[in-house]
Parts: sequence; C-alpha cells; structure tokens
Amino acid sequence: MDFSKLEQLDKHIHIISALEKAASFGGDIWQTGTSGGREVFQIVQMQVDSLQGKIILRTNSLTMVEPDYQIFVRLRYRNIIFKLDPNEYKVIDDKIHCPIPLDVKALAKRPNDRYVLPVEQNVSLSVKRLGRAIREISPVLEVRIIDVSETGIGILISGANREFFKPYDHFWVKAIDNKPLTKEIFGTVLYVSPKGYYLKKSDVRIGLSLKTPLSWDTLADLKKKCKVVLTA
Repeated sequence: MDFSKLEQLDKHIHIISALEKAASFGGDIWQTGTSGGREVFQIVQMQVDSLQGKIILRTNSLTMVEPDYQIFVRLRYRNIIFKLDPNEYKVIDDKIHCPIPLDVKALAKRPNDRYVLPVEQNVSLSVKRLGRAIREISPVLEVRIIDVSETGIGILISGANREFFKPYDHFWVKAIDNKPLTKEIFGTVLYVSPKGYYLKKSDVRIGLSLKTPLSWDTLADLKKKCKVVLTA
C-alpha cells in the first residue's frame, strides 16, 4: 500500500460515513507485541454504533491482541487506516471495543458510484496481461467481477493465480460476462490485496483501473446485477 495516496478525513461525519461503508468489507489489525514480531489479525466482523460513538471489531485469530501495545487497523474499503493506543481500546474475548477514531486516513473518494455484484452470480471478466518482459506471452485469464464502476473493476482471482497480477501491470479487457467487447479496453492494476472475510481463504482481490470508461450498455447490464451501491 502506498500511504502517500491516503488523505486525512477531517470531519467526524465523514469518518463515521466511511467506517459504516467499510463494515461490510473487513480488513486487518496488526500489532508488534511482546515477541517483537508483527502479528496480523483478520477482521471477520465489524459493527459501527454512531449513536454511542463506538466500534466493535471481531477477529478470527487463535491468539489474542495484547492490550498493552498499540494496534493499527486497516479496512479494505478505501484502505482506511487508523491507530489505537492501549488506553483507546479494550479486548474482550475475540472482540476489540474502541471509540470511533478521530485520526483517520483513507483513499480519496471515487468520482463515480461503485456497484457491488453478488459473488454467487459469477460475472466473469476475460483479461490479458501485457508481458513484463519482451518475450513473455501471458494467457487470457477468466476472473470473477466483484464490483464495477464506470472506469474501474474489482476482480477476484484464485490462490493458484495470485502471482498473475502485480501492482502497475498493464492489461487488455477482452470480454465481460462472456460477451466479447467490440473494442478492447486498456488498463492498469491499482492494487493487489488479500481477500475480504466473506471470500475463500486463498482468494485475492485485485483493483483494475480502466483507461477508457465502460460503454453505457455494458455498465447498464452490470448495474442490473448489482447488490449494493457504494457512493465512494
């Protein structure tokens, strides 16, 4: 993650709004505790209570967060990140209770709405990565679309193909939902990150940025399959 791309969320209402949207996508907690090594805990459930001004994060780890050391929280939605000092949170079983943080950074809002597609629909994307070397020829890969905007696509790839994409790789989109495009779309890989808690353990989430927008017809077809609309 390039932290230079994160911006400060200055208004409390913007922090609450971003955290509420992030609750469905999970994230990670990391901590450098007694051992001196970094421990990473996956967030499997997140509750935001704006009236009480608090958050509850549940992890799936067999080990416990050490309450005498600070922790860092990174949420997958907009790569939200914030720090909690030991006096700012409580560990109760597999849950961490804390107030809504005041110092929060995140990626800037997207200029267009993002449409989340149900995983069970298996909406596919046919994409060909450009070779990283002159003589490299990569195959066309069929992947699953998990969200889409006018100029971006979030995809899911299996653990077996986790090395296929790296940040800043270039690619051509050749077909969407098994329908060949009349004009292929060039793009760049924005990020490669671990899966959300609602996906299989080995899956990897990839963010694709498109050089030219999706056609109106293609985006309209995908919007019909949409489950959730995110405005940022």
